[in-house]
Amino acid sequence: MKSILYVMLMGVSLAYSQGRIIMPEIPGRLTSAKIELRSTKAIADVRSGIATVKVEQVFFNPSSQRLEGEYVFMLPGEAQIYDFHLYVDGEKVKGELLDGKEAAEIYRNIVRSLRDPALLEYAGYGIFKARIFPIEPRDERKIEFSYAQILQYQQRDFKFIFPVRQIGIENTDNFYLSLTIREQNTIGNIFSPSHTIEIDHSGPAIARVTLEEKETDRDFVLYYSVSREEIQHTLLSFRPRTDRNGFFILLLNPNQEISTPARISKDVIFVMDVSGSMQGEKIRQARQALKFCVESLQSEDRFDIITFSSTLNYFQGQWVHAREGAKKNAQYFIDNLSASGGTNIDEALQKALAMKSQKDNRSTDIIFLTDGLPTEGETGIGNILNNVKKVRKEFIRIFTFGVGFDVNTFLLDKISEDSRGRTQYVKPEETIESAISSLFNKISNPVLTDVSIDFEGVQVEDIYPMQIADVYQGERLTLLGRYRNHGQARIHLVGRQGDRTKKYTYQVQFAERESENEFVAKLWANRKVHHLLSEIRFHGENPEFIESIKTLGKEYGIITPYTSYLVKEQQQELAHINEQIQEGSRGVSQVLIYSRQKSREARAEEDDESVGSEAFYDAMASLPLAVEQSAGKGAVYSSRALKKLAVGETEVDMLLTVQRIGARTFTLRSGIWIEEGLSLQTEADSKIKFLSDEYFQFLESNSELAKILSLGEQIKFTWKGKIVYITLA
Repeated sequence: MKSILYVMLMGVSLAYSQGRIIMPEIPGRLTSAKIELRSTKAIADVRSGIATVKVEQVFFNPSSQRLEGEYVFMLPGEAQIYDFHLYVDGEKVKGELLDGKEAAEIYRNIVRSLRDPALLEYAGYGIFKARIFPIEPRDERKIEFSYAQILQYQQRDFKFIFPVRQIGIENTDNFYLSLTIREQNTIGNIFSPSHTIEIDHSGPAIARVTLEEKETDRDFVLYYSVSREEIQHTLLSFRPRTDRNGFFILLLNPNQEISTPARISKDVIFVMDVSGSMQGEKIRQARQALKFCVESLQSEDRFDIITFSSTLNYFQGQWVHAREGAKKNAQYFIDNLSASGGTNIDEALQKALAMKSQKDNRSTDIIFLTDGLPTEGETGIGNILNNVKKVRKEFIRIFTFGVGFDVNTFLLDKISEDSRGRTQYVKPEETIESAISSLFNKISNPVLTDVSIDFEGVQVEDIYPMQIADVYQGERLTLLGRYRNHGQARIHLVGRQGDRTKKYTYQVQFAERESENEFVAKLWANRKVHHLLSEIRFHGENPEFIESIKTLGKEYGIITPYTSYLVKEQQQELAHINEQIQEGSRGVSQVLIYSRQKSREARAEEDDESVGSEAFYDAMASLPLAVEQSAGKGAVYSSRALKKLAVGETEVDMLLTVQRIGARTFTLRSGIWIEEGLSLQTEADSKIKFLSDEYFQFLESNSELAKILSLGEQIKFTWKGKIVYITLA
């Protein structure tokens, strides 16, 4: 006998949701009736570490039948419930808050009926349920409820979780979350490893976090700290095994409410390509961007403008203070820029670098924009780089912009990499004005230059980035690394503010054992792979680096030129899943993987560079590029993809069929999740049937098993020296 649940699993566009309405089986009758989740809205208010959460969900009955069901919501494991009420279309509905043995039994029944392994991560949660009736044909039902919870607190950081992944067999159109934080003292770092968020500070102790996504498949996680530090810090550790080195992430964020002792004056040279290829809309946008940057300068700042085509032209040919008269003259100079001639990149860089030979108390930046390859003067990329190296001073930062696809990414990336600047590429459909204006806003207010960081009391290694960037107001400095010993430690941050040396010391705790922050290891692996690929790209292949990239790629599911075969393996597995979905023989977890891939494909239609898209895989698999290959659309996409790898703070799965849990890697093969080191042929010491009594007893024997068992219906892995096989048979 088939059930409604079985039919629901056959949909193609599926997504995780929060709470859900469970439909009962109808004996002797097969129906396609199901309840769709149309939207979820969560409004959270956090005051002094206590969160009040209001959830609104809209469900829709697309069938011609009147339906009834049971609404179920599993409460976050750390929640302390002060109040929990539920309204359906304005009418208060009686519900039950279950815990202890009753909740455990109902939890088992829910997992068994839905056959959804993702629910296993919520083992031990409290459960709220209420009967919902009637749900009229082709009608909506709005459900509202509220609860309160005390946030986790560790090392001066609060942690808020909203459980998104509870159920995975319904459609959802919209997910919206708004979280307002109010504290007694200044709010420091606000950081979400799970989602890309918008942050609005309306005061030193008030911040609003918003998130809006079409679909989401991760629990929402957010950390925030309370601090009066001039440069605020957050340290998070991850160490699932005490016999191996741990991972850490260090976030350093200038406090926007505490002004630095003295603003650091700066020198800026704008170097702009005005060759013939910049005609039309490009030169118009470039002029607007340049005018914005000049207008943003303070009177104590100095600047000059160099334009280049076949020849060079100067605004002044010397430093000029950014006072009103100079700014007006510069605006006139910019308005009269026109595009013609070739592209003499070498001479333009030489002249810009020669403008300052001695370090002083000012930060010194070169903003360099080009839309083409060198065609005048020195045209050899290697020779241009050597010429830059001869005259460049350590204190000069170079920020390069490549416009369009006819640029050499090796040249621009190498120049910015060596000078501790950064490169940005503007695709043809993107605006030059917004790209330059956005970056210039970020680098306009240096807080700390010539930065160094030392660790006292703990042994750290493999820290990335290896070259630490200057600290700017409104930007966060992120370091990822590994540590050997645990315990109390001090971190010393040293840098310069004008003519003064500043030192900040932070007392931190490196955890002996911490299994909750898995994202830290994944972000660290991404940063290390970026570093190794950059080294190979700029200095040639190194067997040791290649082997390290292969190992990290397999362990963390990172696509590289040396692990591109993983994409083909995933495609084969997805094709296999699709075949079995059509036959009706695949389980919930495989259906969800297929659904996530369909969602990625839909996103790729709007953004062809989105993670998981064909363009993204192609870009990652084509790195590194040799000098002579580093031009064209593929080169630009590859460089942009590599930069995403280098600066990402949000956990993203490149591959859906490779999952890292703790210190283990699992790969999906023929529908079975297999731990690294095992194979389909490996004999198991014990077999446990999925959703049997023995299965749940095994789950409850150790809390670490929940994440492993949530992978799917069939898993082969090692546990306490034995090989365990979770099987459907």
